[in-house]
Amino acid sequence: MSWAFLIGAGLAEMIAVFFMGKSKGYQILKWSILSIVTFALSFYLLSRSLETLPLGLAYSIWVGIGAAGGVILGMLYLNESTDRWRIFFLTLIIGSVVGLKVIA
Repeated sequence: MSWAFLIGAGLAEMIAVFFMGKSKGYQILKWSILSIVTFALSFYLLSRSLETLPLGLAYSIWVGIGAAGGVILGMLYLNESTDRWRIFFLTLIIGSVVGLKVIA
């Protein structure tokens, strides 16, 4: 169950970062509120996963899911760059998260 909490926390982090981008620096109320709520959900789910998972493992996977997901959502919906170097480094982040899960 801890892994489900951790994956949920990462997905909530990814969505919160996306909402933060849509809020234009927390100037648009709707997106600002959604961002804060999903960040809170992310922290709650992360704390639940930490009941049994080691801190270093859980935190690095949580950050990886949030960072990679945020980049992907930005490229898909916020017209951010999709150049080959971004894709290359995004692949490294995803590979690192998968590698941490495999060795855990």
